[in-house]
Amino acid sequence: MALNPAKVGAVYPTYRYEVAREKIREYATALGESDPRYTAEGDDCVAPPTFVAAFTITRGALDLFADPELGAHPALVHGSQRFVWHGRPLRPGDVLACTPRIASITARGRNEFLVIELDCVHEGSGEPALTAETTIVFLGSAPQDGAGEAAA
Repeated sequence: MALNPAKVGAVYPTYRYEVAREKIREYATALGESDPRYTAEGDDCVAPPTFVAAFTITRGALDLFADPELGAHPALVHGSQRFVWHGRPLRPGDVLACTPRIASITARGRNEFLVIELDCVHEGSGEPALTAETTIVFLGSAPQDGAGEAAA
């Protein structure tokens, strides 16, 4: 089944994520990070820049993949990830409101590329925190008719 190009631009429900000191520490430990800012007590603690992968890649895609109109299937791989920061590093206690949307669906050969853009703002102030862009490659799902690009 091919992905539905009519879903490009679709916005999915906003979800909330609260940055916790322990999660920052766990993430830094898993990466082997030794920067003391990632384990500091008090206001000196900040999250590593890639920490946002812990709540944007998987959580940001959950509602999309559950959408029966999208046509997602389990034969997929993570293609790429990009983060654009709009301000300071994340700190324990930050609460983010993250809204995923489908930015594009393209086909290359038999594979389809789904780009999910996720905007996260600081809850309360609405101040932009970051934008995450995730590319998911659906393997062997493109139509056989030789069509190149499904939608932009």
